[in-house]
Amino acid sequence: MIYAQDDCRAARGTTTGHRPLILTRSAPRSRAMASAALLCASSLIGATGQAQAQAQEAMFPASPATHTVTGFTMLDYSALTLTDGTDFDLFGIHYMQRVNDWLYVGAGAFAPMVEGNYSGFYGADVTLHAQRTIFGNWFANAGLSLGAAAGGQSNTNISRLSGDGIYGRAYVGVGYAFENFSLGLNYSHVEMPGGQVNSDAVNLFVQMPFSYARGDFRDAGRQLGLQDFDAPRTDNILSFNYTHVSQIDPTARYSGDIGFASLQFSHFLNDNVYAFFGIDIGVSGLMFFNQAQGGLGYRWALSDNVNLYGQVGIGSGGYVTNTYDAGPGLAIYPRATLEYLWGNGFGATASLGYLAAPLGTARSWTVGLGLNYHMSGPRSGRTDRSGADYTLRGVRLNVMGRATSDIDFNGRVTDGLGLVALQADYMLDENWYLAAQVAAGTEAFRGIAGYAEGYIGAGWQTNLTASGRLQAYAQLLYGLNDVGVSPAHEVGGMVYPAIGFSYGLNDRVALYGQIGATISTGQYFGTHTNAFETYTVGLGLSYRFSLPTR
Repeated sequence: MIYAQDDCRAARGTTTGHRPLILTRSAPRSRAMASAALLCASSLIGATGQAQAQAQEAMFPASPATHTVTGFTMLDYSALTLTDGTDFDLFGIHYMQRVNDWLYVGAGAFAPMVEGNYSGFYGADVTLHAQRTIFGNWFANAGLSLGAAAGGQSNTNISRLSGDGIYGRAYVGVGYAFENFSLGLNYSHVEMPGGQVNSDAVNLFVQMPFSYARGDFRDAGRQLGLQDFDAPRTDNILSFNYTHVSQIDPTARYSGDIGFASLQFSHFLNDNVYAFFGIDIGVSGLMFFNQAQGGLGYRWALSDNVNLYGQVGIGSGGYVTNTYDAGPGLAIYPRATLEYLWGNGFGATASLGYLAAPLGTARSWTVGLGLNYHMSGPRSGRTDRSGADYTLRGVRLNVMGRATSDIDFNGRVTDGLGLVALQADYMLDENWYLAAQVAAGTEAFRGIAGYAEGYIGAGWQTNLTASGRLQAYAQLLYGLNDVGVSPAHEVGGMVYPAIGFSYGLNDRVALYGQIGATISTGQYFGTHTNAFETYTVGLGLSYRFSLPTR
C-alpha cells in the first residue's frame, strides 16, 4: 500500500509548467506511469475489496427477504498501437456479477490515460467472462466484450480514430488470487472496425471481490429490521451535484466555463475513510464532456448535522483535444465538500475543487452544489418508529435497442439512427418511479461516430393486470444529446416523453418496450437556433430486483 502511494506521488510529479513530458514517443516512461496509476487505483479500491472479501459469503446471510450477490470489480490497463504506428492506451473498470461457479456477466467503461493525445475518447461495453481455478491460487480466465466508443483529437479525427464507433475486445490469460484481491495478465485483441484501433496487447488486471444483499422484485416495499439481515455497518452514499468549472488560462479552442452533472458513489471502509467512484458529464459549455475518477476520501463530523469531506480522485476525462487540452486524458481532482444533514438520510452539499490534466494544459477551479443520499449504514443510532431500519426498493435495469425515424436536424432531414439504450428505474412506491437513461448510437450520425443521449426524469406505471404480468407506463425525461462534438451544432435541452409496457417472464426478467419522441427545447426558449426532432421505438429486456435502503 505504501509503495502504491509512492507511485501515485511520483505519477503526480512528472510534469513541469504546462507542457506534458510524457509523449507518444516516450512509451516506456509513460507506460510505467500508467502502471503506477493502475497500482494506485488498485490500492485505493483494493481497500474496499479487503473489507468486502472478508465477508464474501457471510456479510449478508440468506434470509426470506434477501439473497447474497457476489462478484468482483476489475481494473485493467492495455497499451495499444494504432494502425498508423502511434501509441494509444485504455484504462477500464468493470462490474462483474457471478452467474455460476465459473461464469460472470458485467458492464464497464474505459478511457485513455497517458498515451497518445486523445482525451475525451470514452467507451462502454458489456462483457461475458469465464474464470476457473487451475491449481492452488492460480486461475485461468477468458472473456468477450462488445460496446461503443468514440473520440479523437478533432471533429474530423473522430471518424479516423473511431470508425463507426463499434468496439470489440477478446482476451485470455492467467491470474493469481491473493487474500483480498487478484492480479494477472491477459493477452487481448481490441478492434474498432473502420477506425485506427486494431491492436493486440498484453494487459495487466486487478480484481477486487464484492458482495451485497438483494431482494426479490415482488418484495419491493417490504420493510426490514436489523434482525432480518446483516445490514451494512458503514455508510454508503449516493451523491448528485451540479458543478461549475472555470478554466484557468486555457490554451485550447474553447476558453469558456463548463457545467457538469455529477454522480458519485462512496463506500465507507470505516466510520470516516471511504473509497469512491464518480462520473461527470458536461451539460453546458461543452455538452457531453466526459470524465470518470476514483479514489479515497475522509469525513470529519463537525457537529450532529454538519460533515466535511475531503477526497482526491484519479481518472480520465476531456473533450476533443484541440477544443479542451487534457492531453492523453489523465485527470487529478482533489475536492472538499461541506454537508448539512436535514434528516431521512438526505443532506445538502457545497463543494470546492481543483481539476488538473497533468499531461495537458487544462487547469480549472470547480464549485458545486448538490444532494447526498445516505443509502445504508448507521444514522446516529436513529430508527423510525416502527423499528424497521430498511425498506426494499424496486430497481429495474432495462436494456433495449432503439430505432429512430428520420431526424429533422436544423431544418434538414437526416436518416434515422440505431441506438443501444440502458434505462434504470428506482421505485418510489407501487406506481411512481425515478428514471435515468443513456443511449449510444450504433452508427455514425452525419458522418461522426459517438452520438449519445442522456436523460433523467420520472414515470408512472399501472398496477399489475389480473395475470400479474403486464404493466403499462408513461414517463417524461429531460436531458441532452451530442450532435457533432461542436458548440455550433448544439440544440440545447431535450425532452423525451414515452409510453410503454413491461411483461414479466418471471419475477426477475421481463420484456420491455417503449415508443416516444425526442424534441429539443432550445428552439422554443431561444437558447439555441438549431433544432432536433424524431420519433423512437425501443424493445428489450428488464432485469428486476430490490435493494435494501434506508
